[in-house]
Amino acid sequence: MKAAVSAIFLTFLVHIGFSQTFPSEMWHEGQLVLVTEEVISGVLKYDQVQGIVQVEVGEKIYTYSAKSIFHFKIYDSTADSYREFYSLPYGLVTSYKVPVIFEVLIEGNITLLSREYVVTKNIQDPFSFGSYAKEVLVYDYYFLDKEGNITKYTLKKKDLYNALSKRQSQIIDYMKTNRLRHDKRNDLIRVILFYNALI
Repeated sequence: MKAAVSAIFLTFLVHIGFSQTFPSEMWHEGQLVLVTEEVISGVLKYDQVQGIVQVEVGEKIYTYSAKSIFHFKIYDSTADSYREFYSLPYGLVTSYKVPVIFEVLIEGNITLLSREYVVTKNIQDPFSFGSYAKEVLVYDYYFLDKEGNITKYTLKKKDLYNALSKRQSQIIDYMKTNRLRHDKRNDLIRVILFYNALI
């Protein structure tokens, strides 16, 4: 009986350990620049899916949509780093372009952008041999070229090579030598950094 209770309690603790707070659910120290060039400093909370940024100044909270935002930056304590976002015209659903909030990961000849969102996945539980639902943070990636064109990256290797076609053979060698994957966030950042250095 004690063993069964211990197993249930351990499973509960494991599930609790899996719960997390995502960056978009937190308030961050930061600065927002509006299209009117007004600069607002305070505590920021962003939502890329809804396309809004909230700013707490004093005891008031102000909400701004992507169409009124030019740029904002935050200090993300979960990643211990500064992060930068821009509102750029893009057709998310149709070809009609509207202001959309992107995070800038790497800036250069090819700029790597991302958008984050939360999805629910079924996770196999090693203790009960069943599964449970877990929310996880996932990213979509985009390439921004010098002409201002934004292309969504499909996470297919051939599409990465096509986007970096000016130095394709060198990119292939670099990825093989360093064992970099085309669909991993940190590896993708390294590849784009290397490409921009070559250009």
